[in-house]
Amino acid sequence: MKPFRRDVAIVLIANLLSKPLWLIADNMAQNRIGHEAYGLIGALLGLGQWAIAVADWGLYALVTREMARSITSYGTTGSLTFTLKLILTLLAGVGFAVLGWLLGYRGQAFMWLLALLAYQLALSYLQYFRAFFQGNQQFRIDALLSAAEKVIVLILLAAFWSRLEGSTYVGILLTAGVVTAVGTGIGVWRGYGALKLQLRPAALWAIFRQMTPFALMGYVTAFNERLNQILLERWVGAYANGLYWGAYRWFSAAMMYLWIVLPVFFARFAKLGKVRGSELWRTFVWGQLLAALPLIGVAGIFLGAPRVFLILFTHSSPTEIAQMATILQVLALPLIVNAITAIYSTYLTAVGYEWIAFWLMVGASGVNFLACLPLIPTLKGVGAAFALGASYLFFGIGFVWAFRKKAPVPTPTSVLLRLGGLALLYGGSLFCIGQVGQIELTLGTAPVIFLALVWLLGIHKQWKYANRY
Repeated sequence: MKPFRRDVAIVLIANLLSKPLWLIADNMAQNRIGHEAYGLIGALLGLGQWAIAVADWGLYALVTREMARSITSYGTTGSLTFTLKLILTLLAGVGFAVLGWLLGYRGQAFMWLLALLAYQLALSYLQYFRAFFQGNQQFRIDALLSAAEKVIVLILLAAFWSRLEGSTYVGILLTAGVVTAVGTGIGVWRGYGALKLQLRPAALWAIFRQMTPFALMGYVTAFNERLNQILLERWVGAYANGLYWGAYRWFSAAMMYLWIVLPVFFARFAKLGKVRGSELWRTFVWGQLLAALPLIGVAGIFLGAPRVFLILFTHSSPTEIAQMATILQVLALPLIVNAITAIYSTYLTAVGYEWIAFWLMVGASGVNFLACLPLIPTLKGVGAAFALGASYLFFGIGFVWAFRKKAPVPTPTSVLLRLGGLALLYGGSLFCIGQVGQIELTLGTAPVIFLALVWLLGIHKQWKYANRY
């Protein structure tokens, strides 16, 4: 357990050194190029996210799982999945370019779409190649690779800042994505051997069918996450979506923490499997606490002092700042729900319950779309945030229920209730303080309230118990 905890710490440190800087730089880039241009880029990135789901088709999860079980599977699994990925990438690139055209993107917007599709597809290869290192439990190498793309973006932004505009920003993203994906592919080749093309229709079809549950789950997850932004941009306009993105960026950045931590636990759960035991239980509880506590802390700041995240928008009016602040407060709800429940879906998908996760995400996407119908036309970005929160609440509850039914270890109900109590009391306290006090008062009292509640609710004992048991 100690080496595993050390690897998790290395992953976090590597990403915390690069991603916050990128987040600030991205915020500054939006401030420079304007809400409307960035709103269009955000919508196009949403289409690209859907393309990633098709191009990946669950291959990332398959590679991670098979490499975790046995490194000897690299030759066959690697070559077959690489061949299938090339085919799926071509289909995704062409398919979503056509979809963008049908949605009405023309001229410069269509050129940006093509570039951002290429960028997102390059990121899918970065994720695919990283899976070989994750599955082989080489988390230190993976930590460096996960931060590399953002470091390149930062370097290029610094180089081109004086003449930054929408097209330049799109080009920077594309360059960083391609360079990082190619470099990571070379690392896999040098570490494990060359990935060869294997045009064996029967074997490729077998993998395609095997990974369809993962793929469909990934697709509906991406669909649910980006649906609000695309509907907002198409129904209300790029400007409204730009304001939504001004707040959503910080929600997405907080969620990125889960993307850093949970793949490590996915690989660990794949190795531990469905065998009942103390190691699986303590890994799950520790993972839940590690995922939830930092994000609950951030969500409280969203509620009590949202404007502190928007200080870089020097070109925005007070009305625009107020809108983005309200959206950020609403986004605290899905952040808290996912922080507490994401570990449940991580375990279920790692040990073979992909179809359960898929249908829960389908239901959540339906809730999201139905909520968007009345909320986006009336409340615009705030409505989009409420709709996203409703979908997160739906699948969060569903994942806990599924874990209770399928997992070989008992559901840590006590931990779940304590974390829920922490989120309610901490978030509610900071929201009330934020309504009557200055930002400095909210930020100053936040850590005191958080630590006091962690102690009073006995969460610190749960942490020690999970690490010792």
